Amino acid sequence: MRKTLPPRKLAIYGGMLLGFVMLESPMIMIANKIDPMIMGAPFLFVWNLGWWAFLTGLFLLAYLTNWGSSSVPAPQRNR
Repeated sequence: MRKTLPPRKLAIYGGMLLGFVMLESPMIMIANKIDPMIMGAPFLFVWNLGWWAFLTGLFLLAYLTNWGSSSVPAPQRNR
């Protein structure tokens, strides 16, 4: 029997994978530029800060939606 992931969980996993790839892969060399300054900061700094903020927001969303738990949260269980 094959277990499928719900679309929300699949989107969270996909977003995490995308964020980590954009931060840690050689793709970062594309962003390794100083010339386009954004509000006085080098582009590489803004690139890292933006992806870090994206991942932080995604992990917050994942925490709030209880995405890692296979059981029903405690307040919703019948007593």
